[in-house]
Amino acid sequence: MKKNLILTFCLLTISFISFAGKFVIIPVTETNNLVALFNSKELKIHYYCDDYVLATTENLYYEDAIVLDNNAFANTDFYAIVYCAEDYKNEYLTKVSKSGKTLFSGKDFLIMEILSRDFTPAKNDGIVAVRDIQARLPKAKVYPVITEPNEDVLKYLPQVSINRMMADIQTLQDFVTRRCDHPNSVLAQNWIKEQLEPLDLEVFVHTLSPTVFPWWGGTVESGNVIAIQRGTKFPNEYVVCGAHYDSFAWLAPEEPGADDNASGTAGIIEMARILSQYKFERSIIYCALAAEECGLYGSSYYADQCANEGMNIVAYFNMDMIGYVKPGEEIKLHFSNPLFAKSISDYCKNICEVYFPEIPFSYNNYMSASDHRSFLNAGYMGITSIEHDFAANPYYHEIDDIIGLGLNSPELVEAFVRANLAHVATLAMYNQGMPFILSPPANCLAVPHANNRVRVTWEEPLENSPMLYKVYRDGAFVAQIDAPKLEYINIVLGNNRFCYKVTAVYGTSESDFSNESCTALDITEYNPQIKLYPNPANDKIFIESQLINHNVEIFDINGKLMISERIDSDVATINISNLTSGIYFVRISNEVVGKFVKE
Repeated sequence: MKKNLILTFCLLTISFISFAGKFVIIPVTETNNLVALFNSKELKIHYYCDDYVLATTENLYYEDAIVLDNNAFANTDFYAIVYCAEDYKNEYLTKVSKSGKTLFSGKDFLIMEILSRDFTPAKNDGIVAVRDIQARLPKAKVYPVITEPNEDVLKYLPQVSINRMMADIQTLQDFVTRRCDHPNSVLAQNWIKEQLEPLDLEVFVHTLSPTVFPWWGGTVESGNVIAIQRGTKFPNEYVVCGAHYDSFAWLAPEEPGADDNASGTAGIIEMARILSQYKFERSIIYCALAAEECGLYGSSYYADQCANEGMNIVAYFNMDMIGYVKPGEEIKLHFSNPLFAKSISDYCKNICEVYFPEIPFSYNNYMSASDHRSFLNAGYMGITSIEHDFAANPYYHEIDDIIGLGLNSPELVEAFVRANLAHVATLAMYNQGMPFILSPPANCLAVPHANNRVRVTWEEPLENSPMLYKVYRDGAFVAQIDAPKLEYINIVLGNNRFCYKVTAVYGTSESDFSNESCTALDITEYNPQIKLYPNPANDKIFIESQLINHNVEIFDINGKLMISERIDSDVATINISNLTSGIYFVRISNEVVGKFVKE
């Protein structure tokens, strides 16, 4: 799979590393797929994308992990992912040499520890704050496929007024700055709230708690402006759209932020004005988000609250920088989100092709630092609308991000808002098709079987019943199993290590991978740091390792779990007196690490 971010990992050629509360980066690979990493009890993942995860851990089995900080979050409340072009890195790092410490350098991004409040983001890109919270992986969803325009949506689209939006953008630009620690950000917050209150919506300011202190000083006083339009039939299912309203300019006395992001904010207000006139079966939430420019704080705090309250958010649609077109280029509807959330980008493409076939559509999986990232991290499907080459805007994060310069295409603003209105309205119309969770199989287990065979078993997903399952070995598809069967016997050659994972198939759609389980036919001491003795054994076996507080599981030759205990010392004693005579396999942290014979 070709990726936009090519990591420069220094590979560590060891099979087991013991960490003690370390902050680490782990590459996402076919073996270390996101589902497997999230299923690991060894990791607390704080941030993830298509290419890597950032996590804290005490014990780690994964190869290619790099330790960024030996005492995670001990000296800081957060780390920062700073998106920075390669040709600008040296200059940037010189500027922040006293306020930030570089922990890792990847292609077009840096992972930093913040040393002081003089720290600033790079000039022409975003920044993500990585806090000590548990990230959530969105569950795969199937979105409706539209073949022809809906009459109601066709009625809404002509109501989008570019004149009204340009007037709102001008008003937001006239605040001079909306930087989150400036008093003017509160004035902008209150003005946005005043625009939404007459629309018969539930409008409130969601304050950021605990108090956020931007890296460049001050205190965030402004909050998220939230407006809820309750659904008539399914009020507890939410379609959410949002844009940040704060602004930032690099070392400039004024920060007008017309394109970044008065344009998206005006679009959210316009969508609320139009859709609030009508009834929808699902609820719609309109968000004007604070403190995006200093690390996505506003969206992060709100998305985390939604997740902690168990809110059922069907999708989040973001708008950020939707008003600049390079001279000589055509208008294009461009969207960005990671590959693991591709179902929502496929949905957006479908809507755009049906309603706006005359406008080119494009998509990439570059993990730009915008507010959809917060909703993804909270476990919700999210996507952002953004001009095709935002970094090419010469007025980005500059004093001249004003109407006519930084925002030079009202036509693009109108096109993006019409597209997002169609996205939101279609999902809020429940009768257009209900997204449902594509649950993966659970508890995949591979154990050696007789005659050069491996037995793979798994459990049915809890939420839905699939039509069939697909089994993968070492990243390659090997078998298709009709449901409700939950077993596959694989013939293999040699005594190599084999790794299996399973997906569930619903109609034409395939779920994410299950956890991965690895085994080998000729197992002695699979991990040299784990000793298993005696072999053969009678009443007890001993497991010598450094895996205190890990679970050890013993399976029979058919993959049936016979014993599960917690390792409480470096030499664990397991009572096997109740087992019948035969061959048994020992699994620790989803790895079959050895076998023994019970006499």
